[in-house]
Amino acid sequence: MKKLISAVVLLALVLSLAACGAAPSSSATSSPSQISSSAAGAAMPADMPWQDVEPLTERITLNVALLANTLPHLPTYIAQEKGWLGACGIEVNPVVFKNGPSMAEAVGAGAWDCGSTGIGGVITGVLNQDMKVIGVAARDEGGFQAFFARPNSPIVEAGKGHGIIPELYGTADTWRGQEILCAVGTTNQFLLYKTLENFGLTLDDVNVVNMDSSAANTAFLTGQGDVAGVSGPIVFADDKKDFVMVSSDAWAKTGIVTSFVAAPDAWKEKQEAITKWLEVVIMTNEWIEENQEEAAQYLTRMYEEDGYPSTDEANLDLIKNNPLCSLEYETDIITESEDGTMKMKQQTLNALKGYVAMGNYTQEQFESIAGLYGQFPA
Repeated sequence: MKKLISAVVLLALVLSLAACGAAPSSSATSSPSQISSSAAGAAMPADMPWQDVEPLTERITLNVALLANTLPHLPTYIAQEKGWLGACGIEVNPVVFKNGPSMAEAVGAGAWDCGSTGIGGVITGVLNQDMKVIGVAARDEGGFQAFFARPNSPIVEAGKGHGIIPELYGTADTWRGQEILCAVGTTNQFLLYKTLENFGLTLDDVNVVNMDSSAANTAFLTGQGDVAGVSGPIVFADDKKDFVMVSSDAWAKTGIVTSFVAAPDAWKEKQEAITKWLEVVIMTNEWIEENQEEAAQYLTRMYEEDGYPSTDEANLDLIKNNPLCSLEYETDIITESEDGTMKMKQQTLNALKGYVAMGNYTQEQFESIAGLYGQFPA
């Protein structure tokens, strides 16, 4: 277990430095000894994947931010429900946000300590709030983000194969002028940007109506809009059976990850606890991969508590198609190759280039983040 602890601490150190240029406290570099009792002195839960996790010496409550109706909070939820975080001395107070940018904006108010967010929240938080990127939570690569149109839509009637990406529906003419319900500044909008780019179009060629995923879905079901952008279990909901998926992150290969993040003040004051939370969460990610059906049941309960009804079957598809990140993946994505590039740098900066093109950010802001990451080949 000491290897796992050391790797997680190194991960938090590297990504904090890479994203924000802030040095961690000396406590993050220690190599804690292995013990197998909880912070209260009791044995670890029998079903905990690793029995030699070292608990904190004092109990602490962490305000953990999550995006409603998304997958990356699942390991925290499971670890809390099973008592794994509690055994390590961590109580979780969930703080729910509708999207990443709103989560990032709440950093200054001290609303949360750590959590997970998509690329929109990462960029906003790093640029404006000195937010710390401390790990990779999940990969949006299996249809977690998607756009739907009605069967009689000209986009659907045009069929596939008219652009660079063969899976995408439509043509430049059928997409042009459409009313798109989409959450601006989020991964969903980035998928829209990549979809339009496939047909030689830009966001200026369509009418984007800013709505979060749930609101967009509700509006679309009542007849509003021509195309709706949704995410998470809404993609797999029964109410989609009468509509056609015309674009998805899997088809467009957006290559975006959701990140674990920490608020700057919390990272200074609660770094040991946040690192312990990260350790347990990554451990739980690996448990989820090995226990997908049970994990899907937890995901159904989590969504239900957040006000988003779903099914075990749909959530099992989510888990299978959008793998949560193991320690091995975490290590790989932050390891620089021989040419000096890092996968996480590439993903973040490639996405930011798209947001600059969309008009969400300026070239100066791109260069600011690129400078924090160091030299990045175009």
